[in-house]
Amino acid sequence: MGHWVRRLWVIAWVLAPSVARAQLAPVGVPAGVLRAEVDGAFDSWDSRFRDGRTDPLGSDLSSPALGSDLFPILAEAEARIERLTGRPSYRLNLGALTTDAHADVTRAVFGLSLGVTSRITVFGRVPLVRSRVQAATTFDPSVANAGPAAGEQAQAAFFQELDGAVTNLGSRLAAGEYDADPSLRALAVATLAEGIEFRNDLFAVLGDPATAAPFVPTTGSEAGLALDARLEALRATLSTSLGVAGFTADPTLPDQPITPEEFALLLTDPAGPVAIRPTGNSQVTFRGDAEAGVAVTLVDRWDRGTRRGGLRAAAEALVRFPTGLREPSDQPLAIGTGDGQTDVELRVVADVGAGRIGARLEGGYNRQFAAAMVDRVAPPTQPLAGSDLLAAVRRDPGDQITFAARPFFRLVPTLALIGTVQRWSRGEDAVEYRGETDVIPGVDPSVLASETRASATVVGLGLTYSNPGSLLPGGRGLPVDAGWSYERVVGASGARVPEVHRIRARVRVYFGIF
Repeated sequence: MGHWVRRLWVIAWVLAPSVARAQLAPVGVPAGVLRAEVDGAFDSWDSRFRDGRTDPLGSDLSSPALGSDLFPILAEAEARIERLTGRPSYRLNLGALTTDAHADVTRAVFGLSLGVTSRITVFGRVPLVRSRVQAATTFDPSVANAGPAAGEQAQAAFFQELDGAVTNLGSRLAAGEYDADPSLRALAVATLAEGIEFRNDLFAVLGDPATAAPFVPTTGSEAGLALDARLEALRATLSTSLGVAGFTADPTLPDQPITPEEFALLLTDPAGPVAIRPTGNSQVTFRGDAEAGVAVTLVDRWDRGTRRGGLRAAAEALVRFPTGLREPSDQPLAIGTGDGQTDVELRVVADVGAGRIGARLEGGYNRQFAAAMVDRVAPPTQPLAGSDLLAAVRRDPGDQITFAARPFFRLVPTLALIGTVQRWSRGEDAVEYRGETDVIPGVDPSVLASETRASATVVGLGLTYSNPGSLLPGGRGLPVDAGWSYERVVGASGARVPEVHRIRARVRVYFGIF
């Protein structure tokens, strides 16, 4: 029984108010005092804001007709197949891809703040971060019109015969074989031009190792039938009207679409056109971006004597270092533990109030500096961009401005109910290739900056406790402040902004050291 009495006495001593004085946690620390800080946050979301609407988190990895919308490597092949078949706006369709995803990030921030003078505090913080994304992908090939290409070797016999027929026709024209009949010669000239164009486009899609598409129309699809009809018409003109025989081979097209198992293997094959890691569960635990800085108390006329409220203001400057890990470029939807570049952030905090009510007002400007990194040069709408788009770039993130108002109501002298209304905005990134040797011909690096300008509104509610304890003359109890809050992103505009639900907790303990 005495054991529990002692525990209750210790708790009461810690929580006991020193005087009839309550306050929000101060930004600065008194001279000669060391503050040990542990801040925690848990973020979770399964949807995001984009251009004012809400989308599921897995939207970028979902498509009712998967083709060049997610696979940019197929765009050139689609344009050539459109010319070959005469079908306008043709698109390869591998099947329906649906991805359901949920993300969560847990942060534990450990910090120390030291009061150098009554107005100047220096501090440092190191976060430990665990980021996790759980994704479930469903692939349905029943709606597909394309399948896996057979490979260049399987097409060799066909192109050998097609090249022979085109060469034969050209030789006959050069020898004047059709000169006696102007209409026949005109047909031969037109057929030769058509044959060369047909051969070049089809070879680029099926036979050229540098440009061959990994997926092509199936034999029974509309494009496959149209291609077969055009080939038969060319073959009939050559043999019947122009006397060029011996062209009987057909290209090898797939009979069936790709299976879900083949699709998964294709995405993750290190030697394949995409070469990504599996899109299932991704988890990383590592340090985040550490920061160090200085806080200066500008005004402190808060809770003087028996008067509650007043005015208190402080300014803070910090440098955030790229000690965390960026999200990997070969794993769609994955989240890193840091941003990958250095930040310099300036903040101003002011507490105003009278009696039981008041507010904390905050403003901040975050200058994000450029950094070199390796990324796939493709817009965010194409998370399955091929490894051929991997390049070193220099990214200069847009700067961020934040304003917040946190009204509070004192429940008891040391405990207050506090709300949050925050608005932040972020400028557009600027991206360029790191050097001339990194340039991918025909690919503008600015596509990486698309949909990076954004703004959002956050609201929240919580509790804050602050007891100066023995730091005040005549005070008693361990100096401590703590807080808990729930926050949510309720609206956003511009780029992708996660619809985050966030739980925060904070404990800070003060120790006099000199």
